[in-house]
Amino acid sequence: MSTWPVTDAPARVQAVHGVAFVALSPALVEPDFDAVMRDIPMLRAWSGQDWPTPDFTIEENLVDLARHDREQQEGVALTYSLLLDGTVQGCIYVHPWASSLTTREVTPVPPFPCDERDAVVRGWAHGRSAEQLMEAAFALLRTPPLSFGRLWWQTNLCCPAQLEACERLGLTERHEYVGPTGTWVMCAVPE
Repeated sequence: MSTWPVTDAPARVQAVHGVAFVALSPALVEPDFDAVMRDIPMLRAWSGQDWPTPDFTIEENLVDLARHDREQQEGVALTYSLLLDGTVQGCIYVHPWASSLTTREVTPVPPFPCDERDAVVRGWAHGRSAEQLMEAAFALLRTPPLSFGRLWWQTNLCCPAQLEACERLGLTERHEYVGPTGTWVMCAVPE
Protein backbone atom coordinates (compact mmCIF):
# COMPACT_ATOMS: atom_id res chain seq x y z
CA MET A 1 0.00 0.00 0.00
CA SER A 2 1.24 3.47 -0.89
CA THR A 3 2.18 5.84 1.89
CA TRP A 4 0.86 8.75 -0.14
CA PRO A 5 -1.68 10.20 2.34
CA VAL A 6 -4.95 10.44 0.43
CA THR A 7 -7.07 7.70 1.99
CA ASP A 8 -8.27 9.94 4.81
CA ALA A 9 -8.91 12.96 2.59
CA PRO A 10 -11.81 15.26 3.41
CA ALA A 11 -14.69 13.67 1.53
CA ARG A 12 -17.12 16.39 0.63
CA VAL A 13 -16.95 20.06 1.63
CA GLN A 14 -14.08 21.94 3.17
CA ALA A 15 -14.05 25.75 3.20
CA VAL A 16 -10.77 27.68 3.32
CA HIS A 17 -9.85 31.22 2.27
CA GLY A 18 -13.40 31.90 1.08
CA VAL A 19 -13.43 28.89 -1.24
CA ALA A 20 -15.53 25.78 -0.71
CA PHE A 21 -13.74 22.67 -1.96
CA VAL A 22 -16.04 19.79 -2.86
CA ALA A 23 -14.75 16.38 -3.90
CA LEU A 24 -15.44 16.17 -7.62
CA SER A 25 -18.03 13.55 -8.44
CA PRO A 26 -20.64 12.82 -11.12
CA ALA A 27 -23.18 14.68 -8.98
CA LEU A 28 -21.48 17.93 -10.08
CA VAL A 29 -21.65 17.20 -13.82
CA GLU A 30 -23.84 20.16 -14.82
CA PRO A 31 -22.18 22.94 -12.77
CA ASP A 32 -18.73 21.55 -13.60
CA PHE A 33 -19.59 21.45 -17.30
CA ASP A 34 -20.70 25.10 -17.13
CA ALA A 35 -17.39 26.09 -15.51
CA VAL A 36 -15.34 24.10 -18.03
CA MET A 37 -17.09 25.65 -21.03
CA ARG A 38 -16.91 29.21 -19.66
CA ASP A 39 -13.36 29.89 -20.91
CA ILE A 40 -12.12 27.27 -23.37
CA PRO A 41 -8.95 29.17 -24.44
CA MET A 42 -7.79 29.52 -20.81
CA LEU A 43 -8.34 25.81 -20.10
CA ARG A 44 -6.52 24.78 -23.27
CA ALA A 45 -3.50 26.87 -22.29
CA TRP A 46 -3.62 25.51 -18.74
CA SER A 47 -4.04 21.86 -19.79
CA GLY A 48 -1.59 21.98 -22.68
CA GLN A 49 -4.15 20.09 -24.75
CA ASP A 50 -7.03 20.74 -27.10
CA TRP A 51 -9.38 20.07 -24.18
CA PRO A 52 -12.09 21.10 -23.97
CA THR A 53 -13.14 21.17 -27.57
CA PRO A 54 -15.99 23.51 -28.53
CA ASP A 55 -18.19 20.44 -29.06
CA PHE A 56 -17.27 18.85 -25.70
CA THR A 57 -20.47 17.32 -24.34
CA ILE A 58 -21.94 16.96 -20.89
CA GLU A 59 -21.79 13.17 -21.42
CA GLU A 60 -18.02 13.39 -21.99
CA ASN A 61 -17.74 15.51 -18.88
CA LEU A 62 -19.62 12.85 -16.92
CA VAL A 63 -17.02 10.26 -18.02
CA ASP A 64 -14.24 12.58 -16.79
CA LEU A 65 -15.95 13.15 -13.44
CA ALA A 66 -16.51 9.41 -12.95
CA ARG A 67 -12.78 8.84 -13.56
CA HIS A 68 -11.80 11.53 -11.05
CA ASP A 69 -14.26 10.13 -8.49
CA ARG A 70 -12.82 6.62 -8.97
CA GLU A 71 -9.25 7.96 -8.52
CA GLN A 72 -10.29 9.60 -5.26
CA GLN A 73 -12.07 6.46 -4.02
CA GLU A 74 -8.98 4.36 -4.84
CA GLY A 75 -6.67 6.82 -3.04
CA VAL A 76 -4.47 7.52 -6.07
CA ALA A 77 -5.38 11.19 -6.62
CA LEU A 78 -7.62 13.94 -5.30
CA THR A 79 -9.78 16.27 -7.35
CA TYR A 80 -11.83 19.08 -5.87
CA SER A 81 -14.25 21.54 -7.42
CA LEU A 82 -13.89 25.11 -6.22
CA LEU A 83 -17.15 26.77 -5.30
CA LEU A 84 -17.44 30.52 -4.92
CA ASP A 85 -20.82 31.69 -3.65
CA GLY A 86 -22.21 28.23 -4.40
CA THR A 87 -21.09 28.18 -8.05
CA VAL A 88 -18.41 25.85 -9.46
CA GLN A 89 -15.59 28.12 -10.61
CA GLY A 90 -12.68 25.72 -11.09
CA CYS A 91 -10.86 22.60 -9.94
CA ILE A 92 -7.68 21.46 -8.27
CA TYR A 93 -5.98 18.15 -9.00
CA VAL A 94 -3.59 16.53 -6.52
CA HIS A 95 -1.22 13.72 -7.51
CA PRO A 96 2.02 12.08 -6.44
CA TRP A 97 5.04 13.43 -8.38
CA ALA A 98 5.27 10.71 -11.06
CA SER A 99 1.58 10.58 -11.95
CA SER A 100 1.43 14.39 -12.12
CA LEU A 101 3.86 14.09 -15.02
CA THR A 102 2.37 11.05 -16.75
CA THR A 103 -1.04 12.75 -16.82
CA ARG A 104 0.72 15.50 -18.79
CA GLU A 105 2.30 12.99 -21.19
CA VAL A 106 5.77 13.33 -19.66
CA THR A 107 7.68 10.13 -18.87
CA PRO A 108 8.96 10.57 -15.31
CA VAL A 109 12.56 9.54 -14.78
CA PRO A 110 13.71 9.15 -11.16
CA PRO A 111 15.27 10.34 -9.00
CA PHE A 112 12.73 13.02 -8.20
CA PRO A 113 13.52 16.06 -6.05
CA CYS A 114 10.79 15.17 -3.60
CA ASP A 115 9.68 12.84 -0.86
CA GLU A 116 7.08 10.09 -1.42
CA ARG A 117 4.65 12.04 0.81
CA ASP A 118 4.91 15.22 -1.28
CA ALA A 119 1.93 16.23 -3.38
CA VAL A 120 1.80 17.99 -6.72
CA VAL A 121 -1.14 20.33 -7.16
CA ARG A 122 -2.45 22.01 -10.28
CA GLY A 123 -5.63 23.90 -10.85
CA TRP A 124 -7.62 26.62 -12.49
CA ALA A 125 -10.28 29.06 -11.35
CA HIS A 126 -12.62 31.74 -12.57
CA GLY A 127 -13.09 34.66 -10.19
CA ARG A 128 -9.84 34.21 -8.24
CA SER A 129 -6.28 35.19 -9.02
CA ALA A 130 -3.67 32.48 -9.45
CA GLU A 131 -2.20 33.48 -6.10
CA GLN A 132 -5.57 33.22 -4.32
CA LEU A 133 -6.19 29.84 -5.95
CA MET A 134 -2.82 28.51 -4.84
CA GLU A 135 -3.13 29.83 -1.29
CA ALA A 136 -6.58 28.29 -0.87
CA ALA A 137 -5.52 24.95 -2.38
CA PHE A 138 -2.43 24.72 -0.18
CA ALA A 139 -4.45 25.67 2.93
CA LEU A 140 -6.92 22.86 2.15
CA LEU A 141 -4.12 20.33 1.67
CA ARG A 142 -2.50 21.28 4.98
CA THR A 143 -5.76 20.62 6.86
CA PRO A 144 -5.89 17.42 8.95
CA PRO A 145 -6.39 14.57 8.38
CA LEU A 146 -4.18 15.20 5.32
CA SER A 147 -0.50 14.82 6.07
CA PHE A 148 1.40 15.64 2.90
CA GLY A 149 5.07 16.53 2.90
CA ARG A 150 5.92 19.47 0.68
CA LEU A 151 3.32 20.83 -1.68
CA TRP A 152 4.41 21.53 -5.25
CA TRP A 153 2.47 23.63 -7.75
CA GLN A 154 2.45 22.35 -11.33
CA THR A 155 1.84 24.67 -14.24
CA ASN A 156 3.23 25.23 -17.71
CA LEU A 157 4.94 28.00 -19.60
CA CYS A 158 1.58 29.03 -21.17
CA CYS A 159 0.31 30.16 -17.73
CA PRO A 160 2.44 33.19 -16.83
CA ALA A 161 0.04 34.32 -14.07
CA GLN A 162 0.55 31.01 -12.25
CA LEU A 163 4.34 31.19 -12.72
CA GLU A 164 4.38 34.74 -11.34
CA ALA A 165 2.19 33.68 -8.40
CA CYS A 166 4.69 30.93 -7.59
CA GLU A 167 7.42 33.57 -7.33
CA ARG A 168 5.30 35.89 -5.16
CA LEU A 169 4.41 33.00 -2.81
CA GLY A 170 8.06 31.95 -2.42
CA LEU A 171 7.73 28.74 -4.46
CA THR A 172 11.17 29.33 -5.92
CA GLU A 173 12.49 25.77 -6.12
CA ARG A 174 11.68 25.01 -9.73
CA HIS A 175 11.99 21.94 -11.96
CA GLU A 176 11.01 21.82 -15.63
CA TYR A 177 9.98 18.80 -17.67
CA VAL A 178 9.50 18.92 -21.42
CA GLY A 179 6.80 16.79 -22.97
CA PRO A 180 4.84 16.70 -26.20
CA THR A 181 2.23 19.12 -24.83
CA GLY A 182 4.72 21.70 -23.54
CA THR A 183 7.08 22.45 -20.71
CA TRP A 184 5.67 21.57 -17.30
CA VAL A 185 6.99 23.42 -14.28
CA MET A 186 6.96 22.20 -10.67
CA CYS A 187 7.49 24.85 -7.97
CA ALA A 188 7.81 24.56 -4.19
CA VAL A 189 9.15 26.44 -1.23
CA PRO A 190 12.86 25.52 -1.00
CA GLU A 191 13.83 23.19 1.82
